[in-house]
Amino acid sequence: MAKKIKVKGDAGHGASDPGAIGPTGKREKDFNLTMALKLEELFKNHPHIDFSLTRRTDVFLELKERVKIANSQPADLFISIHANAASSSANGTETFYNRTTSAPLAGVIQRHMLAATGFKDRGARYGNFAVIRDTKMDAVLLEVGFISNPEEEKKLFQDDFQNRVALAIAQGICEYLGVPFDVQAPTLPGQEPVKVTPYPEMSVTVHTAAGSTYTGYNVKGTTWVPSRPIGELIGGRIGYAKGKVTINGEAVETMNIDGVGYVTARDLTKLLDARIFWDKTTPSRVEIYPKN
Repeated sequence: MAKKIKVKGDAGHGASDPGAIGPTGKREKDFNLTMALKLEELFKNHPHIDFSLTRRTDVFLELKERVKIANSQPADLFISIHANAASSSANGTETFYNRTTSAPLAGVIQRHMLAATGFKDRGARYGNFAVIRDTKMDAVLLEVGFISNPEEEKKLFQDDFQNRVALAIAQGICEYLGVPFDVQAPTLPGQEPVKVTPYPEMSVTVHTAAGSTYTGYNVKGTTWVPSRPIGELIGGRIGYAKGKVTINGEAVETMNIDGVGYVTARDLTKLLDARIFWDKTTPSRVEIYPKN
């Protein structure tokens, strides 16, 4: 078995250090720990990632202790989780990095986290924080939202919001590392399990009279699309033989995702003589046109 990639999660503040306090008295340390534990649960049994935390309970760790824990493991990535604070009108999501080598990680996680929060984009930017400056691996500090903002404070402590953001952070980590988004969905008593998509999603639009938009996936830079609905829309004959999708009788590389046969967009369009375009401004958007 290949050696797992070690990711260290860090819940900011703790115990006697509550962090920022929101308008209704909610404490940043509680949000940070809840999010860290949700991430730990998501990565439970992940085949490629060993995710662990600097703290799993309400204890206080000095900044140098957090750094020491990450450096002595040693971890391959370090993710510190926080909620921001300023004026009551300050708002938005931002991700900090210290070294330029950590900038790509910050950018990927910021993109996913932004989509999950729906908050203002404050960007992936430089920050001189000890836990991302003194750690030896790629490291980022996440400010999910402003606990000082009444509207954002309310959302930060909603379970559905937390689950969505935790999934987004996990998806960003997997995308950055180039591994499948194979996470363990949290299952809490009395709640439906969170739906987990296995890879970064792609929006695939088929331009025919009866066309529609479907969900595809980006697997290590290759776009995979559901074979039957798209193939039949653009005039193909889709079948299955010995576990593989066939397009007009020719077997192609196949991936089974949640019981659905997916094929690469290139194979599908090439065999059906269709045209395919990836949106340069929005790489997750794909357009497919039939040959006529």
